[in-house]
Amino acid sequence: MIRLSVTISVRVRKEVVELADKMVRLGLARSRGHAISIMIERGLKEVLKEVKFWENIYGEVEELKKQGFVLRHGGLTKLLEEDRSG
Repeated sequence: MIRLSVTISVRVRKEVVELADKMVRLGLARSRGHAISIMIERGLKEVLKEVKFWENIYGEVEELKKQGFVLRHGGLTKLLEEDRSG
């Protein structure tokens, strides 16, 4: 699989740049950009898990609607909020 990269400009907190610089100094990354890419990719795994979880929830809700279940206004939101805080 060929991975294409795209250059973008983005503002980050000073601490992120300092961490990127440390990663370069320690040989953990080739450059600031590489260091930030590593940070994003590692964090991306967690974000992808959460997105997948919520996609499944909303998909299941749509399936329930197709089967004729009626959701009370706000009821799903309350359940989802409880699940996220738990």
